[in-house]
Amino acid sequence: MRLPPTADTAVAKVEPTGDVEMPRDCGLNATVETWAAKRPWPRGPFAALLCPVLILLAGCSQEQPSKTDRSPPPAVVVDAARLVDLATEQVYTGRIEAIDKVQIRARVQGYLKARLFDEGAEVKKGELLFEIEADPFTIAVQQAEANLTNAKAGLTLAEQTFERTQELASRGTSSKASLDTAQSGLAQAQANVKAREADLQTAKLNLGYTQITTPMDGRVGRSTYSVGNLVGPDSGSLVTVVAQDPMYVSFPVPQRVLLDVRKAGRGPDSVVVKLRMADGSLYDQDGKIEFVDVQATASTDSVTVRASIANPRRLLVDQQLVNVLVIRKKPEQKLVVSQSALLLDQQGAYVLALDAENVVAIRRITTGEQRRGMMVIDSGLNAGDRVIVSGHQKARPGAPVSPQAADAMTGAAQSKQAGK
Repeated sequence: MRLPPTADTAVAKVEPTGDVEMPRDCGLNATVETWAAKRPWPRGPFAALLCPVLILLAGCSQEQPSKTDRSPPPAVVVDAARLVDLATEQVYTGRIEAIDKVQIRARVQGYLKARLFDEGAEVKKGELLFEIEADPFTIAVQQAEANLTNAKAGLTLAEQTFERTQELASRGTSSKASLDTAQSGLAQAQANVKAREADLQTAKLNLGYTQITTPMDGRVGRSTYSVGNLVGPDSGSLVTVVAQDPMYVSFPVPQRVLLDVRKAGRGPDSVVVKLRMADGSLYDQDGKIEFVDVQATASTDSVTVRASIANPRRLLVDQQLVNVLVIRKKPEQKLVVSQSALLLDQQGAYVLALDAENVVAIRRITTGEQRRGMMVIDSGLNAGDRVIVSGHQKARPGAPVSPQAADAMTGAAQSKQAGK
């Protein structure tokens, strides 16, 4: 119940004193002071209610953090540019080629009697592949032998006739014309024997051609004709035999690269050839350059280079497409940084580097080849320069950062993973 103030009511007088300091960094303070200066302090019950309010208002004047206070530098991960031994490597697209490849053809006409190989199998030199029906050719040999026998009999008669005519002519009982006729008959008989001997050799040769063999070791392909087909010299290839070990790999090399190699005085022995297969794996045999073409390809201004490489496991196939790696045997020291440090804009490649005071700066760089997550730096950095590899979005050129070494971050992550 509220009572109206009277003259007799005893109320403590509340006035601001010098013992209570009102902070001036709160806007409410000025309002309270102005109000107190213009209006007399209330007396009576209102004074008791006003005291807690004033104390609360004074509490709001506690110092607040300044918006202009600087926050700590952002944390970034850095790695140092370093010199490493790298073997210079050039990658080209090449094609596997068989050193020897033969298309087997029929030399005589006849019907295929047998096919004596499995398609896709490996064969040895001299191994029988096809048989052609030999009966007609056997008969031809027999006929040639008979003709030769007949020719030899004719030769014997011609020799005897010539000897008798010659003896009679020496006695004067035979004319000169008879002797000339006998001599001519002898020469014709001799020529006939030689012709019949040649016919016999041809017949035997044709008979031998009914046995079709492979002229080299290799792998036999798909047969074009089946048993019973009529084949001959005009029938085309019966099957193809491809040599398997070693193999060639041919690849085009730009003229610019060849000029650099020749100017440096390096020859084919200074490099080794490796192959990267279609599944990304590296072939386990090394190759050697054996041939560089004497003329360039007009459309690409490149020169065909050919290397030989062993194929013991038969992983290389004729006309197979591979990536060819030409690697220098002697490695070179090159400056590299992590590929994650590389940034790009309209002006080209750059990195965010740190100075001794951990202040960020843009460094324009010239990059070389990429090698297993590392980027070769041709210019723009020195060994030991620190570059940001993670946290680029938090870094600003000219502003400091809090760097953490990439090696330390990797070790901490591995320790954490091991503890799980």
